[in-house]
Amino acid sequence: MISCTPKPTIPSPSASSSPTPAVFLTSIGDFPAGEIIADDQIDLEHLDSYFTISAIDDSLMARIYNKSYRENDNITLDELRYLKILHYNFNHQIQVGECIVNKEISDDCIEIFTELFRNEYEIQSMYLIDDFWTGDGSSTDTASMNANNSSAFCYRVIAGTTKLSNHALGFAIDINPYQNPYITYQDGVPVYYHNDAENYADRTVAKPHMITHDDLCYQLFIQHGFTWGGDWKNSKDYQHFEKSE
Repeated sequence: MISCTPKPTIPSPSASSSPTPAVFLTSIGDFPAGEIIADDQIDLEHLDSYFTISAIDDSLMARIYNKSYRENDNITLDELRYLKILHYNFNHQIQVGECIVNKEISDDCIEIFTELFRNEYEIQSMYLIDDFWTGDGSSTDTASMNANNSSAFCYRVIAGTTKLSNHALGFAIDINPYQNPYITYQDGVPVYYHNDAENYADRTVAKPHMITHDDLCYQLFIQHGFTWGGDWKNSKDYQHFEKSE
């Protein structure tokens, strides 16, 4: 008689078993600007966790004091707010961003940046302008633009003038400045304020990340009551959105 060893029985997967639920980040508060976040760490149903507004605390004041902020008669630290956000960079990675704006427009800005993120709109980077500090507001602004950094508050004058900029009051934001240059004209001749700006002066030639009237960034800022520097008559500031007090 030939004896046979019975084949072991392999249990079938339980019908009630389910994949392990994703573990999402609950906050980006501890992540510095520029940090790349994996897509599967973001809870798209609760984006408000990643788009926050806070007052200027002591550690933040130490970063900006005597740089983008200095003692003045026009704006106090209490009137400013720090925003932490997410955005897609030009490699279409999710990246942490930061900016400082006037508290009066902070809610508008959070709504705008949340919607831009939801639509996977690309912003190269968003660091405080203090990270590019050169010693004064105007040359620092140029350094930030040359790095294609999107920024907001900086207590400075308008480039080429002695007039205080709306950036000085936290009411203006610049988006992707490299592709959206600031251009003034002297006797009809264009004057550029950052590297390679002339390659983006012709707005009839569509190039990636150029802001136009059809662009989502333009549409969202306008819906929230901002005006666009691309519509100015005597100069053009295609990166620039501002809102009156």
